[in-house]
Amino acid sequence: MRRKNSGVIDDKALLHTTTGQTKGAGLEGVVVARSTITSIDGQQGVLRYRGIDIKELVKKSNYEEVAYLLWRGKLPTKLELASFKRELAKYRTLPEDVLDLLKMTPRAANPMEVTRTTVSFESALPNKKGESFEDANMRKAFQLLAGIGSMVATYHRVRNGRRPVKPDSRLGHAGNFLYLLTSKKPDDYSEWAYDKVCILYGDHEMNASTFALRVTCSTLADIGGAVTSAIAALAGPLHGGANQMAMEMMEKIGSVRNVESFLDGELAAGNKIMGFGHRVYRTDDPRALILKDIARKFAEKDAETRKWLEIAEKTEAVMWEKRKIKPNIEFYAGVVLKALGVPNDVMPAIFACNRIAGWVAHYFEQYADNRIIRPVSEYVGPVEQPYVPINERS
Repeated sequence: MRRKNSGVIDDKALLHTTTGQTKGAGLEGVVVARSTITSIDGQQGVLRYRGIDIKELVKKSNYEEVAYLLWRGKLPTKLELASFKRELAKYRTLPEDVLDLLKMTPRAANPMEVTRTTVSFESALPNKKGESFEDANMRKAFQLLAGIGSMVATYHRVRNGRRPVKPDSRLGHAGNFLYLLTSKKPDDYSEWAYDKVCILYGDHEMNASTFALRVTCSTLADIGGAVTSAIAALAGPLHGGANQMAMEMMEKIGSVRNVESFLDGELAAGNKIMGFGHRVYRTDDPRALILKDIARKFAEKDAETRKWLEIAEKTEAVMWEKRKIKPNIEFYAGVVLKALGVPNDVMPAIFACNRIAGWVAHYFEQYADNRIIRPVSEYVGPVEQPYVPINERS
């Protein structure tokens, strides 16, 4: 891969308008890159990967094909997809050093933080002899896409005193994760449903973790370091983790009869209702709509899922009535992941397991047309202050 010297970010334009006024907090509305990966129409509720509507990809594609699309910019041929899957299969089994690390990790550790640390550790393993930086990054990209799910599932098993499970070559990406997590081969619908979860989490333009990744990449750090930055950002409660918190909120509500009184209390106290609202979407989050449909199919055959879905749909109705706020991907993701047997505290790591497809795409896009990202800040503190000796300070 060749890098161009021209940048995509103008340091001054990054934070200021043409009138010199500082942009809003959190860089809201600031364009920090030109990208061909993902587009969002927040007014219409449309999400596209490489120009293809997410609804069409969920209906017709699978996660491996979508990952190829995000990385290569086009849909693969049969031969290209088969080769891509073979490369992933090579890296689904974790290196012994990584397994040893997971076995030594405290059982009370947070799965997302364990994932961050394990990714960082794996990226520190020596490159192959004679391997170029670019070739090592591509190899690590496949290791990450195939291996993060294995890390999450393996840690969950060892922290509960269970032996890790070896990947099954007959299963695809989604099926293998569920198998590695539970040691049971998933039924067809569960494997299909998790594959759709993977696609929906695949990318989402320039959110906090993706920006962190691109900033790190812009220093010419390797892909493992950049993904470690992304997971560290994702671990913050304002970014990742809402699927777990939304599910725990539903468990606290306990019954559809309690929804309105619970929400009244939370809203009166000024508390945020997890899984609602989005910085970009001003209408339905298309990912949430798809996940709600998947949850409904689980609810047809599972009483527990039916209970959580009823609470979720009632919560959605009350939140719209009282605040005109719609759910985002994390709200119904919690219900679907619960139906798939994913423990609550593992749910946030599912985000990282599948956003890796988009992160890799953004890393290589940034690397190919790179300039170090170095914005400016507007100083608003005191000026021309004298130095006061310590014995004269009050």
